[in-house]
Amino acid sequence: MSIMRITSISIVKKSKKLALCCAVIIVSLLSFTTEARIRIEITEGQTGAVPIAVTDFSGESDAVESLSAIIRQDLKLSARFSPVEQSLLPRGSLALLAQYPAEEWQQKKVENAVIGEITNVGGRYQVQVALLDVFSPTENIPSKLMFKTFNDIAPKNLRALGHHISDLIFEKLTGIKGMFSTKIAYILVQPYNFSKKNHYILEISDIDGFNAKSLVKSLEPMMSPAWSPDGKKIAYVSFEGKRAQIYILEVFTGRREKITQYPGINGAPSWSPDGKKLAVVLSKDGNPAIYTIDLANRMLKRLTQGYGIDTEPHWDPSGNSLFFTSNRGGGPQIYKISTDGSAKISRVTFKGDYNARPSITSDGQYLVMQHRDSQGIFKIAKQHLQSGEMSILTQSSGSGGDESPSLSPNGDMILYGTRSKGQSVLGLVSLAGRGKLRLPAREGMVQEPAWSPFLNHYN
Repeated sequence: MSIMRITSISIVKKSKKLALCCAVIIVSLLSFTTEARIRIEITEGQTGAVPIAVTDFSGESDAVESLSAIIRQDLKLSARFSPVEQSLLPRGSLALLAQYPAEEWQQKKVENAVIGEITNVGGRYQVQVALLDVFSPTENIPSKLMFKTFNDIAPKNLRALGHHISDLIFEKLTGIKGMFSTKIAYILVQPYNFSKKNHYILEISDIDGFNAKSLVKSLEPMMSPAWSPDGKKIAYVSFEGKRAQIYILEVFTGRREKITQYPGINGAPSWSPDGKKLAVVLSKDGNPAIYTIDLANRMLKRLTQGYGIDTEPHWDPSGNSLFFTSNRGGGPQIYKISTDGSAKISRVTFKGDYNARPSITSDGQYLVMQHRDSQGIFKIAKQHLQSGEMSILTQSSGSGGDESPSLSPNGDMILYGTRSKGQSVLGLVSLAGRGKLRLPAREGMVQEPAWSPFLNHYN
């Protein structure tokens, strides 16, 4: 797993040594595994997480177990909440638990409780769910912060509904839009015994690793998946044909289009906020530089000049500027360039001798990056753009460290690549540095994570 894309020159050279060329396979979205390709492992305690009760919903047994477990797992994954052990919670119908004394909930040291009921209606489900505030009771009965009824739910949509309910609960309690109904894209690398080469798969899944779908398979490396703002397309780099090329893939149809195939480096695609342009890295005119491509007319515009290596562009939320990594000052640091034609460049990071892979929170307040500490270990860090204050968010201590940070669309969580027991896995940490989790693959290695934007509906 490459530490940063500033080394993409060496990647191109290595790709020319590959002996066997295999056609890329577009895999039908109709054939996928419903089991998780990646699984969640809690690696550190969730300091400061708020205790919350999520009871087993009453009603249809299989659906109850699934839906309640999904909500508990989602809230735990956010690192903001710590679900109470189930054996300590009451059981019963939604009507019964809605009258459960507030002081009884308070003794369980929870601030809020989630209760629900599932009814089978001709093979489909009605789901009712309530969020209770146990510290603002009326005559010792908890107040309802939220009550929702969902009708005509197909069994196959229960998992998606669970994520949607988690989104609603998260937003009600934090004021921040929930991200549990989003997707992640990543590269799954598997050994391929017949050709003695790795098998590269571009996949997407739910953020908990379930519903993994293979989009593209190849015996040649793939990297840098990037979601379009509407969540319908993914831009990525493929080395098929033994040369770097940038493609755009339509997620739901499998249709793809080649965007660049210039000599040398074609890498690090990044979508503009309006989805009309891509920022890319090309070396067709010499050293790697940042370009933009108008997707409507394919007009190419070079933004950066000079003799350094410029790479890893990332648009700011306004679309008026790009953050990127460059060694123009002697070592890898993050810079900002305007896209209004003035090409004004300013340096953004100054702490440490290595800062790379920039991304910006949706509110424009924080820069998230890969940072090398004083011991030479790569970690994920954030920097407040106004004050310049930097904080280290991950604590890797082994070789390889942490890389490729990708922000959730609400700016609250960071997905990143790391290593565990010699394997490439995904890590997850909150922007506040709470709750470290790992998402290892059940088969092969996962790398190059990319978090989707908000998606339209839980169905």
